[in-house]
Amino acid sequence: MQENKTEQYNDIEILIIEDETDVRESYVDMFGFMGVQVDSASNGVEGLQKLEQKHFDIVLTDLNMPVMDGLETLRRIKKKDDKIEVIVITGFATIENAISAMKQGAFDYITKPVSFDHVKIVLNKCIQKIYAWRENIALKNSNTQLKELNELKDKFITITNHELRTPLAVLRGYFDLLEMEIADKETGEYIEIINNTINEMMDMVESMHNLSSFKNYGRIQKKQRVDLNRIAAETAREVKILYDQRKIALELRLASDPVQTVVDEKMIHKAIREILGNALKYTQESGRVTITTKNIWESRQVFLEIKDTGIGIPKKKVNLIFEPFYEVQDVLHHSTSKTDFMGGGIGVGLSLVKEMVESNGGEIVVESTPGEGSNFTIVLPLARH
Repeated sequence: MQENKTEQYNDIEILIIEDETDVRESYVDMFGFMGVQVDSASNGVEGLQKLEQKHFDIVLTDLNMPVMDGLETLRRIKKKDDKIEVIVITGFATIENAISAMKQGAFDYITKPVSFDHVKIVLNKCIQKIYAWRENIALKNSNTQLKELNELKDKFITITNHELRTPLAVLRGYFDLLEMEIADKETGEYIEIINNTINEMMDMVESMHNLSSFKNYGRIQKKQRVDLNRIAAETAREVKILYDQRKIALELRLASDPVQTVVDEKMIHKAIREILGNALKYTQESGRVTITTKNIWESRQVFLEIKDTGIGIPKKKVNLIFEPFYEVQDVLHHSTSKTDFMGGGIGVGLSLVKEMVESNGGEIVVESTPGEGSNFTIVLPLARH
């Protein structure tokens, strides 16, 4: 048990200010036994000098001392650094001084004769306060760093999108002209490869443009009453050929009643298609993807679930999949194919899905079990009758 204490407290520095040599040494032994780093001074002046030379987390000082008493020492310590915790030691006859010390910023007081158990209780409380303060500072620093990283990420998306769109548009235009001029069948295969590559790059840039628009400017939405059954059926029909090529079953389980919500239809259509594309990439051949729609009358919500029997997502990564440019699989195995198993893009598809769903007043929920599959659920408000 004592080894755990030593490990717990070895980052705490304590300064003991006590004029009586025997008492001072007993404190040093006591705290050394608890595993904290200890130094000592014989009076307030000497203690303040040590504080100028080194940082201490806690100062334990007697109130009744020659040269400089404990109250004056406390005032000067707090003036120097109010984050230093001060515990005062006093006799029963001078409790009023201890209370006065606490009003001036002391953490707590210990009465003489000193009880080792009481000292441990007070010290533990003081150390927990210091640890809580340190954790708070660390969290603030982490939040600041995350904010800066997000700002850099947004700038990257915006600048890259702007710089790539223009040259790609020029390349697309001149390639179309070149394609009309070339009639040689032998070059047809090369032309097709170049054309497909340009289209892939334009799709990537368009995805980045959409993400940038959502993040920085918002998107003007044309909301209208729609039936999710119809949108789900249309989207499934669009991707059916891709699923057939991979020998993956795509099944519709639509609600018997219309599943109506008020949204931007194009956005929700694109969100569903992105999730279906994701399911296609991470489901092995002979797998199954099921689209289910539901009316949840009690909560006035509609659900659209896309469940696959794919590789699933590790629990610790579920919260990361909506981050821009994040991919679950090892980047060493990255493929830009949109249909191949474990193929990937630039990692903005699910980020767009989240933005599009949330901008329509909904949310997206993910449940996944590695090796068994994933379930993406779009939750939207039920249209008022």
